[in-house]
Amino acid sequence: MKLIQPDLTVDCLNDLDLSYWYERGIRGIFIDLDNTISPWRQNSVTGEARELIDKARQAGIMIILFTNAGEIRAREVAWSLGIGYYASAKKPFAAMYRKAMKELELTGSEVLAIGDQVFTDVLGGNLAGCTTVLTSPLAQEEYAGTKFLRFLERLAGRKAVFHSRD
Repeated sequence: MKLIQPDLTVDCLNDLDLSYWYERGIRGIFIDLDNTISPWRQNSVTGEARELIDKARQAGIMIILFTNAGEIRAREVAWSLGIGYYASAKKPFAAMYRKAMKELELTGSEVLAIGDQVFTDVLGGNLAGCTTVLTSPLAQEEYAGTKFLRFLERLAGRKAVFHSRD
């Protein structure tokens, strides 16, 4: 069960104290796209996500969009934020996490993996040795496969049940 347990659960991205994480050796953040920083299948990014990116820069932490979304959409969102990205990451498999960490010269212990899903973001981050952060999803609208995974999350007793950020 440890593989599907996040190291930290937050209601929103504003709950993350990046100076705390920097002091503990975090130098990179891999952040999910859909329902973490942007509503599902949209390219608009929340103000909260933009604030986190600014805070990460100020803290000296590299932030990377790390998503299962396709290349074109991931590139468009990442470029609008001025950050790097890894598209079609095939989460929860750890291969792309490892590739990204190697290219960015980071180890798992130096990376926060942030996302809204247990069976993709948390599992993938844990398999890659990252510190994992589960956040509440932005909206209830999502891919049918994600809805099934949310059902499994509830069965597993995880906190991934929808909580409005309003």
